Amino acid sequence: MVILIQNARIINPASPHHNTVKDILVEDGIIAQIGTAIDPLGADEVIEGEDIMVSAGWVDLFATIGDPGFEHRESIASALKAAANGGFTKVVISPEAFPVVDGKGGVEYLLRNAAGNVVDALPLGAITKRLEGKELAEMYDMVRSGAVGVSNGKHTIANAKVMQVAMQYAQELKAPFYSFAEEEKIAHGGQMHEGVVSTTLGLKGTPALAEELAVARDLYLARYTETALHFSHITTAGAVSLIRDAKANGMKVTASVPVHHLLLSDETVKEFDSNYKVRPPFRDQTHIEALWEGLKDGTIDAIISDHEPLEIEAKFMEFGQARPGITALETFFPALLQAAEGRASIELLIDKLTTGPRRVLGLTDATITEGNQAELTLFSTGISWIYTAEESASLSNNSPLWEKELTGKAFAVINHGQLVFAQSASLA
Repeated sequence: MVILIQNARIINPASPHHNTVKDILVEDGIIAQIGTAIDPLGADEVIEGEDIMVSAGWVDLFATIGDPGFEHRESIASALKAAANGGFTKVVISPEAFPVVDGKGGVEYLLRNAAGNVVDALPLGAITKRLEGKELAEMYDMVRSGAVGVSNGKHTIANAKVMQVAMQYAQELKAPFYSFAEEEKIAHGGQMHEGVVSTTLGLKGTPALAEELAVARDLYLARYTETALHFSHITTAGAVSLIRDAKANGMKVTASVPVHHLLLSDETVKEFDSNYKVRPPFRDQTHIEALWEGLKDGTIDAIISDHEPLEIEAKFMEFGQARPGITALETFFPALLQAAEGRASIELLIDKLTTGPRRVLGLTDATITEGNQAELTLFSTGISWIYTAEESASLSNNSPLWEKELTGKAFAVINHGQLVFAQSASLA
């Protein structure tokens, strides 16, 4: 397939064409030519329009599908369509499914069912069997079968000895070791962030301390075992500070933050809309500003979707009984743009979606230059659209952005020689 992208602004600091407006010709999955006024004759597809930007393909370091077992929430096929709609060319899949992905069979199932897709599904293997935090899973077998790393999903390993042994074992894997940092006994029963708003609403809060204690413990264990560690859901100022100090002291540690935690605060819970219930909970403005500082100074390496689809029965109930989670793949970019307004450049945002996550996974950066593989995301900061069933490929709609007007959209992805446009995408 021959694809010509016309008059696109390239956002890729590693490329000699960074921040220039060029035509890009892709032939059989390879960037054949970058220049101006490239002849469109012979192209199977010509992409042109106003305000086109192109970057290396975006990478999401954490999304939950639930397939197998919860295919009614999201199937592998629907999740990867949603990921393409959102501009991602690679998505790291949480091991939380039924059964849990705690053996090579689960990894092979996901890879087999995702084969041939424009979006690469990158499975995580469970650290412990059934995510129970008691007995180590067959991490080596899973990584050998194609898992890109190991994670206990959103289940903190409470037993420090089990965590220590898991870290020591993982040193031989040469793959990322994920930590979800939440001291569950302190967080237990929390419905939202502990603070002024939770007190006003009379809801039990989850204190920032629950995250910060867990981060501190895992940093001590990582230092003791000399393990490279990735914190997958950082949401508090104290956690950012701890990770910043660890990096300054030479520790091999990386971190990511969920996109909606950069945009939404605990104030959103005042309406008791269960679509604003997530885990970790939305924090107050002080924590949000600390997260942005962490992104700017390199403490936080990546921004994740934390996509977590849920059926209506899990959300359409009283706030205290509803399950936490947001579908986020398709609305990732407009949510990030809105959060970043006045805070960060488009170059910084794209770095946290491309170079940062690839560094965490140990992947080669996808530089936009002639002769390289074409793994590209095409997007616009000016497209306005409404997030509705027509726009969505996901099987669930548990999002606070549902049926709201959004600005900014990834409208196409190119990977493995395939071009896929986002559902209902328009450059008009």
